[in-house]
Amino acid sequence: MTTTKEQRFSIISTLLFLVALTGLLLFFGFTAPFPPPVEEGILINFGTTETGSGEIEPLVAEAIQELEEVPIPPKASITEPIKNDEKAEEVVTQDFEQTAVIEEKKRQEKKEKEALEQKKIEEEIARKQQEEIEKNKREEEERIQKEEQQLKSIKDRGKNAFAGKNPDGGTNGEGVNGGVGNQGDPNGDVNSKNRTGGPTGGDGVSFSLAGRSSKFLPKPEYLSKSEGKVVVEVTVDQDGNVIKATPGGKGTTTSDRTLHQAAEKAALKATFDVNKNAPPQQVGTITYFFILQ
Repeated sequence: MTTTKEQRFSIISTLLFLVALTGLLLFFGFTAPFPPPVEEGILINFGTTETGSGEIEPLVAEAIQELEEVPIPPKASITEPIKNDEKAEEVVTQDFEQTAVIEEKKRQEKKEKEALEQKKIEEEIARKQQEEIEKNKREEEERIQKEEQQLKSIKDRGKNAFAGKNPDGGTNGEGVNGGVGNQGDPNGDVNSKNRTGGPTGGDGVSFSLAGRSSKFLPKPEYLSKSEGKVVVEVTVDQDGNVIKATPGGKGTTTSDRTLHQAAEKAALKATFDVNKNAPPQQVGTITYFFILQ
């Protein structure tokens, strides 16, 4: 019988597989362990006969004798370690609780101390602020009192001048004409030594500018409730125009900013006579009296 090529290939493949499988079994499967295992039997219960009944295991004489020979420890020796362990455990637990309480107490004390220090700082800040407020208040009261005294002095001197009397009780005032009274103008500057050609009259404004006369001295706006005198230093050109005005000059009796601004604004509008022989920038003063009506 003839076989095909496929059949021959299948037969050869099968034979080769069987040969390989047989080799693997011989090499790995039929080896004996070394050393060979020890033979083992079946463990049987301890007894004295092949028959018996019941569930309680009887004690043999040897076992009873061994138990009798074993000394029984005294009760104290058994219980003392337990008590010691319990006491040790109790002490450890107590130490832990005390430590926790101490730590909590320390934290609480630290917190209270920080709160106390913060309170002291706040109280110190508040005290300094209050002292500063009181200091500013005293300074302001002293300033107002000083201004009132200066204004009162100006008014008193003006009254004496109008009455033709001086503080010593005489009838003569100040002047060079030899007459009775105080030479000058009711609205003049008490600090000015000029007796002619300087002051204006009637509106509380006076000026001091050597060799010059005024053409226009506007009255300042009086929008404040304060009183006092404001001296404005002015710079005048040859044409009589005020090119610069600085309030608060020597003789000023008030620091009210509103009065200073009003005086400066009025001084910049003032005009004087033309004098080509005068310095290009001649310096003088314009004085404004602010008196509540």
